[in-house]
Amino acid sequence: MPVQQPQYSPKQVAAALSASESSVKRWCDQGAIPTIRTVGGHRKITLDGLQEFLRKTSRGLESPQALGLPSQQPRRNGLVPGGEDPDQQLFRNALAGGDEDTCRRVIWKRVRAGEIRSDVAGYLVTDAMHGFGQAWDCDQLDAYQERRGCDICIRLINELRGDLEPIPDDAPVAIGGAPEGDPYQLPTALVELSLREAGWNAVSLGSNLPTDSFLQAIVDYQPQLVWLSVSTISDVSAFIVEENRLAEHINDDISLLVGGRALSPEVRPQLRYTAHCNGLRNLVDLASMIRPVGGL
Repeated sequence: MPVQQPQYSPKQVAAALSASESSVKRWCDQGAIPTIRTVGGHRKITLDGLQEFLRKTSRGLESPQALGLPSQQPRRNGLVPGGEDPDQQLFRNALAGGDEDTCRRVIWKRVRAGEIRSDVAGYLVTDAMHGFGQAWDCDQLDAYQERRGCDICIRLINELRGDLEPIPDDAPVAIGGAPEGDPYQLPTALVELSLREAGWNAVSLGSNLPTDSFLQAIVDYQPQLVWLSVSTISDVSAFIVEENRLAEHINDDISLLVGGRALSPEVRPQLRYTAHCNGLRNLVDLASMIRPVGGL
């Protein structure tokens, strides 16, 4: 007589995958996870069905013990290192698995509890991206997972931005982005969200932006504040020359705020700027100090 396979509920599988139960049920109903139904109509997932889903989606079980299975050695799709806050853990591991619904649920739970949107996004996204970097170094994540995670975060940040109250017509204008050679979109998107939530008419110009494009945008937007988010520098000497050229062409009544992990103590003294920011909250505090009289 053949040995009967163990059968798991969507709740058990969700715990093992670090995904939401609703996502697992949807995958079952879509046929992504082979599922059987009990006489009472309940979904059940066999070990073979689960393994087939894992193979097709290149996933791994983050908590196999939830199914009574032995723990796995670190591997791609394993747990992403980072902060100990359960929300941070759930967010970054769901992000690594491509579970956008769970990521969205974690963010909005905290927002509805009264936290500032940009604080929530910065807290969860920054932790996840740092963890992704460490997991990449240990060969625990593939390139597509990092790209997919960034795309998910951009969509979630845009949702938070779209939920803000309309910006008044007389709000002060701020523009910014990442310089040429810096492809990272998330930091400048977080700055835009933070400033808009603080009452600025902030516009992110994107990443990998040449100095001449920054200068043209300043002419077009007539901002009171310009930010430069610097996550990576490929050529330090060229970056210093271009950043100083940008600063030289900005009028004295326009503030230039710079920040980012690539602005080391060795690089900063060679640059011209109004202020250096250590993080999103520091940037918002500085922006409130330089906000023009009459701005909100």
